Amino acid sequence: MSYQKHPRDTYITVYGRKPVLELLEMDDVSIAKVLIANKSKGDIIKDILNLCKKKGIEPNWVSAEEVSRISKNPNQDQGLAADVIAPGMDNAQQYFDNFNKDVQKEAWLALDGVTTPANVGMILRTATALGMGVILPLKGSSKINPLVVKASAGVVFKSSILKCETLTQALKAAKNCGFSIYGLAGEEGSNIYRHEFKKAAIFVMGNESEGVSEQHRNLIDAWLTIPMASGVESLNVACAATVVGSEWMRRFGV
Repeated sequence: MSYQKHPRDTYITVYGRKPVLELLEMDDVSIAKVLIANKSKGDIIKDILNLCKKKGIEPNWVSAEEVSRISKNPNQDQGLAADVIAPGMDNAQQYFDNFNKDVQKEAWLALDGVTTPANVGMILRTATALGMGVILPLKGSSKINPLVVKASAGVVFKSSILKCETLTQALKAAKNCGFSIYGLAGEEGSNIYRHEFKKAAIFVMGNESEGVSEQHRNLIDAWLTIPMASGVESLNVACAATVVGSEWMRRFGV
């Protein structure tokens, strides 16, 4: 069953007192809602309220349970959550179903088992800087949480992100509308600096220890490798994403 887009897919939720405070201090984000648990108090709450007033945001005082229903993390939300409008976020199935095949060039980094929030955040920042988007499955990869937001340096709110229930669904939908799927591999792959990849491309970034998952290997059109010197066997997945994105930018620009 394909993942159905929910109205909340247009938001990224940030929770926790310090993350929400830092969010309110940003000038280039659009905040739809701020929820504060009843009876919350302290200096940081005062600072948050002052920033809300400055930005013309009317905070919603609700129960702690209501905050946790939005944050989905009652142990860490500290009674505070905010919804940020993310215009670049969409549902992968719907996006590829409606994809314009006349598009000249487009590239995505697809995360396959990348569970470390810092890596996801750095990949989002890299992809956005280099003119690419990120496909982020709900199963098997880190969710967008305060650690991801921090690692992206706030760039996540500007990123092009496609959500999907599983990466398999997204890759199949992309192949159906003409995308070529590339997997990062070890020495058996084609040199990324020499391979002629298509302009409509998806690069699958696998887990650092296991690589691309077994269930996705039959969807890969070509395997690519990043040549390395000095006996180094592999790169951190976020570093590898930077190499891929840089090579894409070098060839095709933004």
